[in-house]
Amino acid sequence: MSAINQFQERKRMVARKVQQLRLRVTELDELATAVDSLVESPQIAGHINDEAIDMVEAMLNLDSENQGLIVIQQTLLSKRSSFASIEREREIYRLRESDAAIARTLYMLNEAGRILRRRQAAEKLNLAEMEFYLKDLAWAHMLVGVVSTVAQGQKVQAKGDYLRAHAYFKRAHQVAVQTSSNDERKNELVNEINNLMHNKAKYLSLRFMPESQPSEHEKNDQTESEAPL
Repeated sequence: MSAINQFQERKRMVARKVQQLRLRVTELDELATAVDSLVESPQIAGHINDEAIDMVEAMLNLDSENQGLIVIQQTLLSKRSSFASIEREREIYRLRESDAAIARTLYMLNEAGRILRRRQAAEKLNLAEMEFYLKDLAWAHMLVGVVSTVAQGQKVQAKGDYLRAHAYFKRAHQVAVQTSSNDERKNELVNEINNLMHNKAKYLSLRFMPESQPSEHEKNDQTESEAPL
């Protein structure tokens, strides 16, 4: 193979590698945004974003004059500053409307855990931090299933189908009990789901399920119905 052909083949190989890495960077960027709305620790998204930044830097080592990569790098560096702000406003929303959406969300949480473990192995994250974040991810993993299933139960309960509602609440109870999360709040969550199952409550508390709270009108109606005659 001539020197020219070798050069052209190398360029094609570099271009393919860069394209693969760019797709992965896009996935990481989307993952950071998605996970940020699922977990309590605001720093987790920042570590995922840092993983994307490292990948762009690796691509620039292969193709240092690629203007598209430079723009992506600048965008990610700007996001790094945003993610680093612990006081930034965030909305936690774990409710998913379908089993497919739940499965996709759980996959993203698992992927976030793999990234954290990889960064810790590369000494870019200390062990104590990683363990703290993994505990947070496990808690979010459980709540995605619990909250989404409870919401389905509340939906059919509102239509008067109390038997199906009980089945959904029982399923949510199983998710909570069988999870590997060792969060100290789990027992309180299980007790609240028990109250739903036995019709002692209509909602999970705000700390567990802010996504589906009663409106003020519903609260007033409930208060009036519970008032003594």
